[in-house]
Amino acid sequence: MFTGIIQELGTIMQARRSGDGLALKIEAPKSSPRLNKGDSICINGACQSATMIDSSWFEVYAMPETIKRTTFRNFKPADKVNLELPLTLNDPLGGHLVAGHVDEIGRIASFDPTGGSNILKIEFDKANRKYMIEKGSVAIDGISLTVFDISETQFSISWIPETIENTVLKYRKVGDEVNLEFDMLGKYIENFITGKGDGLTIDMLNKHGFLR
Repeated sequence: MFTGIIQELGTIMQARRSGDGLALKIEAPKSSPRLNKGDSICINGACQSATMIDSSWFEVYAMPETIKRTTFRNFKPADKVNLELPLTLNDPLGGHLVAGHVDEIGRIASFDPTGGSNILKIEFDKANRKYMIEKGSVAIDGISLTVFDISETQFSISWIPETIENTVLKYRKVGDEVNLEFDMLGKYIENFITGKGDGLTIDMLNKHGFLR
């Protein structure tokens, strides 16, 4: 579990196909000393497991499903990536609950990181519109951000210089792909309401005495 507060900008040292997956070696002098083999780390919003660790770098192996559903397929050496270690029970929840499970790949519709405008607009699949609420949260490449101005296929966020300076957003431009994870609470509620079996229905509420 993560919070969407980026802790380090890592640098891809190697990105090579290995079988059906992708082996990544990432330079991360702040994060690597805190990792053990098998630990989770969030890379641009996607949760991965460390397979090898050194004092200043670590490796992960991205499975075919990860490559299919994330921007990992675009990675190349020297690319910068957002990194976040898992939340512990002693940590502040500074952003929102982020699982590291990417829902879709969005695309930047408009963005000016030089300061001409502090609005970033993202295009997304209208099928996911139901998970978006005004002033709700979304993770963009693993960054916890607040949503506004939502249409059927676009939403906006307002960035601050701190976000640009300390995340991969400083390297993004119009047309770039980004990993999107929508608020998991909305997805759980949808599953309770529409799921099979004892979903959140009138019959279920009656059965358990909520409507008596």
